[in-house]
Amino acid sequence: MQMKVTTAHADPCMRQIANTNSPFLNANMDAPVNAYLLRPDMAVCFWECTTNTPKEYTITFDTPVLRFSFILEGESISSADEQKDFARHKELIEMRFFHANSGQIRLAAHQSHKWLDIVLSPSFLDLALPEESAHLPESIRKVVLEEVAHIPCDSRRMTPDQFVAATQLAHCPYTHAARTLFLKSKTLELLSHVLAVHSPTPCQTRLSSYEMECLKTAKDILIADVENPPTLKELSIMVGLNETKLKTGFKALFGQTVYGYFKTYRIELARQRLLDETCSISQVASSVGYTNISHFSAAFKERHGVTPSRYRKDNFFVANFSQK
Repeated sequence: MQMKVTTAHADPCMRQIANTNSPFLNANMDAPVNAYLLRPDMAVCFWECTTNTPKEYTITFDTPVLRFSFILEGESISSADEQKDFARHKELIEMRFFHANSGQIRLAAHQSHKWLDIVLSPSFLDLALPEESAHLPESIRKVVLEEVAHIPCDSRRMTPDQFVAATQLAHCPYTHAARTLFLKSKTLELLSHVLAVHSPTPCQTRLSSYEMECLKTAKDILIADVENPPTLKELSIMVGLNETKLKTGFKALFGQTVYGYFKTYRIELARQRLLDETCSISQVASSVGYTNISHFSAAFKERHGVTPSRYRKDNFFVANFSQK
């Protein structure tokens, strides 16, 4: 199984794909990507660059693969043979099935671009979940069982859980064996969040395009000032939806309740700010709306498994690593 990456606009500043010495990925291609083979049927690829002019990359697979793209920065257009195009932007996840065919990524100019791909052989899920294949999302199950009548593709907003896991995966602070274990565990965690959202049971909440825009505005308002968030009633008035529609629509669109999304967002914001050692832990807690540092510590530990002070001590060099 081989993935080839080529560029229509060569750039000497671009990093070459990591040499995996494996037929799953073709190394030594000029592209802004580092790829890690985690097992013979699973790889994770990290893309990062800054563009002065529009750029286009072609990705070719010689055997069927599932590709999940998680966009962290930048705007681009994704296309593939016999499939529709998707506009890609921050906080979006894209799923494509490549039946031994090619796809293109067209990057907008004057932007920083950052995303990661999880690339799977269709047989991976069948091997990893031998007793659960019947419960996979229908489109993925058809790929696994080789019952594909058409080539499925999908594009939607990431949930907070997906965005947090994708960000952590992209900012791996380790090297060598520790890095491999981290990448494997975080890749599987991210896949679990994807499968949880791509449920085989269709959502019963129907949203009009107007309601979806109102809910997106509600999300932006909710996180604009984490120290002074609006109440549910205030938020419903600000976006023009009643409280019931706001609550049910928000969960349908973003995968969490209004409060759950806000709590996840501010703990993730605190995690990022903890990497800046010029701020004390109490200052970080206050900056994300916690007046009680004990409550902040408990919420952080519930989310990340360690206290804020332990996290800072263990990850003080993440910021420097992620900029390399």
